[in-house]
Amino acid sequence: MKIILLLFVLLPVLAYAKGQRKIDTTPNAGEGEWTFQVEQNYYHNPNQTSPAGNALPVDTYYINASLDYSFENGSDIQIATYNCPVAGGGAQNYQCDSYINLSQTLDITDDWQALIGSQNGTVFSGPMKWHNADYALAVYQPDDTLNLHAGPYFVDKDLATTTNTVGYTGGLLIKYLESWQLQADYFSGHNNISGANINVFWKQYYVGVGVPEHNSGNEFYGIVGFKAIFK
Repeated sequence: MKIILLLFVLLPVLAYAKGQRKIDTTPNAGEGEWTFQVEQNYYHNPNQTSPAGNALPVDTYYINASLDYSFENGSDIQIATYNCPVAGGGAQNYQCDSYINLSQTLDITDDWQALIGSQNGTVFSGPMKWHNADYALAVYQPDDTLNLHAGPYFVDKDLATTTNTVGYTGGLLIKYLESWQLQADYFSGHNNISGANINVFWKQYYVGVGVPEHNSGNEFYGIVGFKAIFK
């Protein structure tokens, strides 16, 4: 717990805005389970202005929340709201964007799976624009302690905010020492979702950092969150 509290203090030093958008390509590992997740992102905006030329708040805090259910047939449904400002604002070009994320996992062998998914929704803060993201992944999961996945993705122009709408994504999930877990995901390209996020879990608590892709327009941000799984 002392490590978690220490990272709450250090994250503001590590984070700068703006960060990439959120797309969850990792469904629950279990079947017949609910997952509730709440996450705070921290952005630091020294000497930055909005597109209208107004000075942005130096510090911005966003809350992300999601509720996910995994069916026993490999289907997964998630409802999520991202980037709802708690303090500050303007670090993202969209705020309070909410989505339904549907995915289906198909067993190929004991260790290999195929996953297809689609995330769709809109923005409830500012002009409402439809956002679509589709992804298809090859998944290697020999047991509950390791998950490696990679594949292509497509996002529409309103979500990408550029013409770079196609790329690839990859990630991993490693569980170790019972209470610890490492999770990382990466999206290629030069658009609104490009970059990586890396999280370290201790039991249901986690901390991490968002890392931008080069020339994507995104910046570093700090992550603190809580994830609960129940039946």
